[in-house]
Amino acid sequence: MKRLAGLGVGVLLLSGCGLFGGNAATLTPEQQMAAFIAHEHKANAASSGFKPTPANTEKAKAGIYTSLGSAYLQDGHPRQAIRELQLAIADNSNYADAYNIMGLAYEQLQQNALARNAFRRALSMDAKNPEYLNNYGSFLVNSGSYAEALVELKRATADPLYSTPQFAWTNLAQAYAGLKDLPAARDALNRALYLVPNYPPALQMLAELDFKAGKADAAFDHLRVVLAQEPDNANALLLAGRIAAQQGRTTQAQSFWQRCVTASPYSAAGKQAQQLLLQDG
Repeated sequence: MKRLAGLGVGVLLLSGCGLFGGNAATLTPEQQMAAFIAHEHKANAASSGFKPTPANTEKAKAGIYTSLGSAYLQDGHPRQAIRELQLAIADNSNYADAYNIMGLAYEQLQQNALARNAFRRALSMDAKNPEYLNNYGSFLVNSGSYAEALVELKRATADPLYSTPQFAWTNLAQAYAGLKDLPAARDALNRALYLVPNYPPALQMLAELDFKAGKADAAFDHLRVVLAQEPDNANALLLAGRIAAQQGRTTQAQSFWQRCVTASPYSAAGKQAQQLLLQDG
């Protein structure tokens, strides 16, 4: 559970305001927002008599490139995201948000050494930023460095001003699970669900823990809540099918697996669902 810094605001739909002319249709909403920021920066400077210094001009440009990088990453284009983020850093080598998002992009490309370096660089500039701590902690969990992840994620959850602490609590649960401390993992998930009731990632992990503990009915109940919110969640569909098959509901199991394949045919869950359908067929 990660969060792209700087994109937690509502998207501005600006294509009708005449700012972009005929190019608006080729821009994503996030790109339009970044262009709007640049436009407003120039307009405010002109109207107020403000004379930008090289330092604040570089910071503004770095912010725009970082917003574009975030947009590309969200759209599934990590290489293009990195190119934009490199431009951000070229304008302002101390722009921490750019390094944070660059870490996410490198992680998607499975370039773990570069991802680690980028996350650490962001934290070297803003060591208490809970989003950076959460993203780095999530990276460490995915890398199997569970004990190291605990340190970063505990710091994130301890920040009373963190706006999305459910992310860090769920990642913390994954770290505890990796260390085989299942009671602590459940406690962390319960904390996430206390903060955001029916939070899908936390419920899905609870379902996985319950299924492994032999509590299939409880696991299936959690998954029904997840799928009501995220009907194309491939991992939830795969597990729901496994539970249905275990309980002898073959037709329902096949339905879940077919939905999984349709939703995400090339994912690990989608490939497993295809194999299970072939075995059942």
